[in-house]
Amino acid sequence: MSAVEVKRIVEAVLFASGEPVPLQKLREIIESSHPITMRELKVIVEMMQQEYKDQNRAFCLEMIADGYVLRTAPAYSPYVKMLFANRKKDRLSQASLETLAIIAYKQPVTKAQIELIRGVDCSGVLQHLQERALIEVVDRLEAPGRPGLFATTKEFLKHFGLNSLQDLPKQGA
Repeated sequence: MSAVEVKRIVEAVLFASGEPVPLQKLREIIESSHPITMRELKVIVEMMQQEYKDQNRAFCLEMIADGYVLRTAPAYSPYVKMLFANRKKDRLSQASLETLAIIAYKQPVTKAQIELIRGVDCSGVLQHLQERALIEVVDRLEAPGRPGLFATTKEFLKHFGLNSLQDLPKQGA
């Protein structure tokens, strides 16, 4: 199979998905008809990223939450925003954002630790963030009552356009 055909398959899959697709999943899809190594596929994806950039395309290929996704180039985002201007925005409240920030930077962290930092009860906020799959209980603390330890999820990374937690702004910045 030629690199051109692999690029077309990758584009088709990413265009249809709308969600980040891990490199391994792309390989599995391509391997259903043609053998390809992870290294070969990675080189092709990197070539695609550079081609889109060199051609000043209206979209780019980015790695987000350990997967690849086609995204609108920043210069064209105002036009796309106009397309969705009338849709109801499901924004996070200030309390949710504050709680998420604490979890993102301190994880894994208990509810009591979050409440100590915020100074208010966080039960409802934590429930809402779990319902949105932005956080999850990843373990239990070896303490009386075995409180849950909260951490962010891949959905959190996708929501904020991050590839990993290392992409978070530095604290105090």
